[in-house]
Amino acid sequence: AILERVCNGIQFPVRLKHVGQAMLADQESSPQLMCQPCEGSITILDGGMGHQLKSMGVEITGPVGSMRRFLGVAVANVENPQMVKDAHLTYIDAGAEVITSNNYACVPKCLELDSKDDAPLRKYGIAGMVAAAGKVAQAARHERPDSKARVAGSLPPLAESYRADKVGPFEENLKQYEIIAKSIAPYCDLLLCETMSTADEARAAVTAAAQTGLPIWVSWTLNENKPVLRSGESINDAVEAIKSVE
Repeated sequence: AILERVCNGIQFPVRLKHVGQAMLADQESSPQLMCQPCEGSITILDGGMGHQLKSMGVEITGPVGSMRRFLGVAVANVENPQMVKDAHLTYIDAGAEVITSNNYACVPKCLELDSKDDAPLRKYGIAGMVAAAGKVAQAARHERPDSKARVAGSLPPLAESYRADKVGPFEENLKQYEIIAKSIAPYCDLLLCETMSTADEARAAVTAAAQTGLPIWVSWTLNENKPVLRSGESINDAVEAIKSVE
């Protein structure tokens, strides 16, 4: 799989080669070169779907990064797909070259918080909820054909964001990521393993993503006080972990 490393909408590649306007990273390159941005390597990504949907009326409550906070955003794909599409269109119209499917919170630990008898999780399952997000993103892209926006399918944290201590075992994570990757891939141009807190979390997401044959982007969330992952692992170690994935 080709890995494009992205941070806040700016790709920080290693030993780059041009493919159209995209910058693709060569896996054989040294990770020490990773944080040397090259001229012309900027790609404009969308902003957070949760923030945009909140501004459009979706209720968001609970601590930042918690599963409870994202429940309304997760079910919006099936309960209010037009609003989700409008959120994607807002970003495309603002100049986003890549929009991210709204399935960041479509993971069991979030959706299981909805205990109602008619909860979307009971009706659609994880795969159906994830696919719904892909369909809405694809519909938004088709509504703006001149924009040439690409759709990135999200492979998000499976527990609370920014919490390395909440990351589960590799094999358990891999099984869940395989469901997400398989469900979102038909609607996407690439897969985005985002907000990874540990090297092994990213390795599990990338391993599942690689099975789809789509290009893969990876982003890690870093310690706020020093340039290491939330787990304390170095960026170099994180890159080495995913380079082993075929």
